[in-house]
Amino acid sequence: MKRVALTLFLLVLPIQVSAQTRDHAPSSLSSASRLRQDKSGSESWTYAKPGLRLGDFRSVMIAPTIVYSGADAQFDGVDAADRQKYARMVTEALREELAKSFPLVSTAAADTLRIRVTLLGADTTKGGVATATRVTPLGLAASAARSLRGKEGRFTGSLLLALELHNGRGNELQFAAVRRRSPDALDIPATLSTTETVKAVAEALAKDIREKLQRAGGRAD
Repeated sequence: MKRVALTLFLLVLPIQVSAQTRDHAPSSLSSASRLRQDKSGSESWTYAKPGLRLGDFRSVMIAPTIVYSGADAQFDGVDAADRQKYARMVTEALREELAKSFPLVSTAAADTLRIRVTLLGADTTKGGVATATRVTPLGLAASAARSLRGKEGRFTGSLLLALELHNGRGNELQFAAVRRRSPDALDIPATLSTTETVKAVAEALAKDIREKLQRAGGRAD
């Protein structure tokens, strides 16, 4: 059980940033009442069904990413059109990455895992400024240090995301997590614009999910 719990906890790696989810889980998220904060003052919230066996699922159904509309959404400075664009980018990254290891289905069976991501918030990247902090020797060294500590790069945006996993036929919640994610501090292309930041986050998220599901099922990469 400890090994499974660790696998689930690492399913989406947290990046801590000050925001409302430090105080409460997103109030309008369907799994909010089950989420428990992993560390006081963090934006890391998790639920795992007791006795969960992710290895029992053999196919995947990916729902379109939802743009959160609750009163505690965090989209300051991000308009509605961009929110929808970023949500589509997350969905596309998930489908492209997970198809490498799992059959993607449109009709759920008993061994189907339903994956749903909700975009809870987005912080914009200060294009140009963020890049400039990486390309000087001093900035590169500082960014390398932040990368080693798992911290986001200066002036680079982030996404606040919720991941919910349900079983195929009963639609019972298996796992849920809320995390804020930023690109690695040394990822220079991700600093060019908010769109590039979202692309980097979406691709890293999808890869993490695929790899953790593979390991939970005892599959090789």
